[in-house]
Amino acid sequence: MAQQNTSEEIDLGYLLEKFNDFSKSLVRSLFLVFDFFKKYLIVVIVLVIVGFGIGLYKDMYEVKSYNNELIVIPNFGSVDYLYDKVEALNSKIASKDSIYLKKVLDTNFSKLNLIEIEPIVDFYNFISESRQYVDILKIISQNQDFSEYVENMTTSKYYKYHRMNISIKGKSSSDKIIMDLLKYFNDNEHFQEYQKIYKTTKDYEIEENYIMIAQLDSLIKANYTFQNKNSSVSVNTITDQYNLIDKKKQLVANLRALKMEQSDYISPIKSVNVNYNIEPEKIIDISNKIKYPLLLVFLFSLIFFVLYIFKSLKRYSNEE
Repeated sequence: MAQQNTSEEIDLGYLLEKFNDFSKSLVRSLFLVFDFFKKYLIVVIVLVIVGFGIGLYKDMYEVKSYNNELIVIPNFGSVDYLYDKVEALNSKIASKDSIYLKKVLDTNFSKLNLIEIEPIVDFYNFISESRQYVDILKIISQNQDFSEYVENMTTSKYYKYHRMNISIKGKSSSDKIIMDLLKYFNDNEHFQEYQKIYKTTKDYEIEENYIMIAQLDSLIKANYTFQNKNSSVSVNTITDQYNLIDKKKQLVANLRALKMEQSDYISPIKSVNVNYNIEPEKIIDISNKIKYPLLLVFLFSLIFFVLYIFKSLKRYSNEE
């Protein structure tokens, strides 16, 4: 028992000794740092002034980059085409192909930084569009995790809306650049021909729906008049009246869907919404007037710290 107490006292004494050594080293280091800045106070002040001047110049003349968010609808099966176009543009930006970019954006070609695109996952809207999609989902979900399937990029072509994030230098040309990009995306003869076919078809379908609704209205009115004139109304007559009204509701719902599609099909890549010049989120946002003085003082201190380490290592090697 006495040996255990002695051992604990030795361990505690050792820890206290090490803590004292650490405290002395910390105080010595702080003193060296204080002595260093005191010795080179004039140099540090000059560096702070120079850094402040650089930061002020940067804040006044630096062109910031802003995010521009678009929501688009790729029509006529143009999802893969749109993603390929975005990838091609990013490749041209990375390789600084000014000749190609100038054809797309004219004099604003150097202001485009990056384009990102991703599907807006609206799974419930997707499966409500067609019974066929539900059947496809059942087959795929047997061999793949449901959550993985929803997030899988190969599924993106089935989602109606897609979000584009376009990074642009400055604010003055954002609307012009986005307008030129949409023109570039829509400049495709194949999908323009599809647009004409879809428009003609939708116009015809809408016209036919109006005709059928008008015919149903006539039948409903005639059936209602017949019921009022006859005191004895059969169950079949009432059922027919209900079926006519139900059919009209279906036609009206179908007409609404057709008109929405007609509105969507105004271009191969339709812009739904645009938010211009959004400042990108930053974890730490430090003004250049503070950042550059700190950077210059840090670099100056780092040089002397490296020299100090080098001299200490050299002295240690000589002692050996």
